[in-house]
Amino acid sequence: MIKSTHFKEEDFTCKCGCGKNNISQALVDRLDELRDAVNFPLVITSGTRCAKHNEAVGGAADSAHLKGLAADIGINDSGKRYRVIAAAVEHFARIGIGKSLIHVDIDETKPQEAAWVYGGNGG
Repeated sequence: MIKSTHFKEEDFTCKCGCGKNNISQALVDRLDELRDAVNFPLVITSGTRCAKHNEAVGGAADSAHLKGLAADIGINDSGKRYRVIAAAVEHFARIGIGKSLIHVDIDETKPQEAAWVYGGNGG
């Protein structure tokens, strides 16, 4: 059971309906700090993933989502995206940027101080 000011346990449960949820409390703590920093609600579109769902959504075979160490924040507004990224660099050493999401993770087995862009040329 997680403890959080801003998030519920089900926010991090695998979206396929299998019920898997091994989300890290340390990740949730940082997400709470991020939420406080941006001062607007953050919608978690992906937290924990089971292997089957991870494969279905095209996740990496060694995805931090499988370990409960990652979350994707759904975001479509340019100004809010900027604010989330600006605050995220203060709380996370791994940030992925997509057209409609910001990925953050605390997987220390992966390269640190890393930022990447998902697919396409942006826009």
